[in-house]
Amino acid sequence: MSRAAIGQGAPIRLSTTEFEACWDVLGLGELPHVLDLPSPGGTVEERRRLLEEVRSGLRARGLADGQGMHPDLAGLLATLCRYSWAVDAWLALDRPVRALGAQAGRVGALAVLDDAECSVHVRSVPSGAVLGEVVACLPELPPPSCPVDAVRVPADVLDAALAAAGGADPLALADELLRLGERPATAHAVARLAEGTGWQGQFGVTVTDGFGRRRRAAEVVGFHDTRAARVMHLRRNGWVTLTRAGHDHLVRALRELLDRTGQ
Repeated sequence: MSRAAIGQGAPIRLSTTEFEACWDVLGLGELPHVLDLPSPGGTVEERRRLLEEVRSGLRARGLADGQGMHPDLAGLLATLCRYSWAVDAWLALDRPVRALGAQAGRVGALAVLDDAECSVHVRSVPSGAVLGEVVACLPELPPPSCPVDAVRVPADVLDAALAAAGGADPLALADELLRLGERPATAHAVARLAEGTGWQGQFGVTVTDGFGRRRRAAEVVGFHDTRAARVMHLRRNGWVTLTRAGHDHLVRALRELLDRTGQ
């Protein structure tokens, strides 16, 4: 008898223990770093008992039966392991959130780990929508209350200024940038974009080549929120660009990073 499809609309909610156990049962190897979890069960006997409890719980929820794991759940986890490319998110919001979106051929999957709930939500994602769905893990902000003009600073200068200023004081940051030789307009523009920093995080991408080798992008797409706007920071070729970070801006930056990494 065929089983009803799952994970196509509403996500499948798994405890972190269930997620790790399912991954192990499927023989998928090490968990992706962004979804890494402590391995439950300190001894072989404890782990055997824990796995049986997980199987029993999955069967009760229709996620497994006597023949094994539901094929839709197994397929989603396999996509998160054996992908053509993937994008990961590390988000420091009102609680820590980690996510992995992956695409294999025309199949997409998304897993979102909520550390506060100790749960992982897994669902399918339409082909071509993976980047947008991962970025959507970040709640939208209202439109900026003032214009956000892009500003470009040498990476080593910005890093030195942040270290000397202690990172959080925009006035001290502007002073350090001026001391290091930046123009007043640049120094004050950077300071404005650092004022009142709240939520923050970063997105990274990994591509699998035709030989099965994984290539991780050297750069990430970072962001932080201020009282006025969401600000994206892009590091490339020794420079940091700070600019507006709406949903579409972040998706576009990730698409460009994917394209460069796959070349």
